[in-house]
Amino acid sequence: MTHAKIPLFLAASALALGLVACGPSNPAAEAHNATEVAVDENSTVATTEVDAGVINFVEKATLSNMFEIESAKLALERSKVQPIKDYAQAILDAHTASSSELAPLSSAALVTAPTQLDSGFQSQLKQLQDASVADFDDRYLDQQTEVHENTASLLKDFSANGKDAQLQAFALKMLPIVEAHLTQAKALDDSPADDVTKAPS
Repeated sequence: MTHAKIPLFLAASALALGLVACGPSNPAAEAHNATEVAVDENSTVATTEVDAGVINFVEKATLSNMFEIESAKLALERSKVQPIKDYAQAILDAHTASSSELAPLSSAALVTAPTQLDSGFQSQLKQLQDASVADFDDRYLDQQTEVHENTASLLKDFSANGKDAQLQAFALKMLPIVEAHLTQAKALDDSPADDVTKAPS
């Protein structure tokens, strides 16, 4: 190597080391957990990492809304009992509105919400689809009770401890609605409504 090339080689090495030092220690984690926002036309800055509790809330609340909507549509199609069809229509209306309200709040919190049901909810929906006429109403109300109990717990916890003010307000607003749906599901389950289509014993 000639003496003339040594300074050029050293300069290139220094530049390469400088780029490594400035880069993230875990590029994959940075890309997953942080979002770059534009400061001006020529530069961006990474936002702070989104709180795990906020991500969990958005994911679970979104999935709950999606399942409620799809299962209500099934109930409207398959149930032969008017009080259960009326309940399903109320669920469909409320959770469609909730889903529409939650979407922009999730985006504002920098959380990408799920766009399809997870395996657990898919399994529950499949159980409804495969249920006989005699078993459908009972299975639907059992699922409604379980899902609304879980959702009420989620909303109660986040409204008290959540790290995003707008999502906290949303949780506080939705809690009494979900609790009312839970009470209605239990009342229907305790009434003869879900036994109407059962074969006589």
